[in-house]
Amino acid sequence: MLSILIPVYNYNAVNLVRQLHKQTMQAGIPFEILLLDDNSDDTCKRDNLILRSLSNTTLFELPTKAGRAIARNYLAGQAQYDYLLFMDCDSEPVDDFFIKRYIPYCKYKEIVVCGGTTYKLQKPNRNAYLRWIYGMKCETKSAKQRSKYSNAKFSTFNFLISKELFLSIRFNELLKNYGHEDTLFGLELQKRNYTVVHIDNPLYHIGIDSNVVYLEKTKQGVENLKILLEQYSDKNKLITNIRLLRYYIFLENTGMTYIFFFLFRFFRKIMLVNFNSRYPNLTLFNLYKLGYLCSLKYKKLIEI
Repeated sequence: MLSILIPVYNYNAVNLVRQLHKQTMQAGIPFEILLLDDNSDDTCKRDNLILRSLSNTTLFELPTKAGRAIARNYLAGQAQYDYLLFMDCDSEPVDDFFIKRYIPYCKYKEIVVCGGTTYKLQKPNRNAYLRWIYGMKCETKSAKQRSKYSNAKFSTFNFLISKELFLSIRFNELLKNYGHEDTLFGLELQKRNYTVVHIDNPLYHIGIDSNVVYLEKTKQGVENLKILLEQYSDKNKLITNIRLLRYYIFLENTGMTYIFFFLFRFFRKIMLVNFNSRYPNLTLFNLYKLGYLCSLKYKKLIEI
């Protein structure tokens, strides 16, 4: 019935998998839990080895880092059941009914179900405020809120899909680094007229990146957007669905990318001070992403 698929990279997934194993056993359904370690460090590999002792659980390892898209595609190819439940390794069920809420949807071949993301109210260390505040304000949305922009709000963090449908699309392996593989998948679903159903069945996102790590991942995500803008076949659909690209195209069409790049270069250090403060400003964060995207056009002029 259900294959639970979890890519792992430098994270101890033992607690998550034990909770999922317990819930699925209690649900009384045929299941398997498949994990793929994407060349984590030795400590994480050792920590997660204990999971091989759990019934119906398999841990694969890659000798070199492949990236999120390739890892998820690999896990789907190994799955034996008709429905795939994907989630990130740095997550945690909100309650004991996470698996049971998905079971009624394991009979529909042509829908994708997103459960959502939420964050614990307890503040993280100050050096991780930026990621936590962004998650609280931008990612913690009810099913009703997400349904207003159904496919655009597709997220790989926590979703159910039939194996048949997934293998007909798969994640685009053009993107090797962090960011926007979920954007592409949502667009492919939209192009093929498949429905994304949003339900209130969130996972806690507990692996809160430090400001330094999150800013680096943000830059990787912006770089992926540039790759997509240059190589994705349906650029108009891409621009329509991604606000950052709409602003960037406006700057290009008005000849203002260099001006914005210059302002970004001048104010970048001030922005970084704000992002590392107790009150990081998300509007400023969005301007940072736009400025970095503009800078990629002139990357030979400055080392960001």
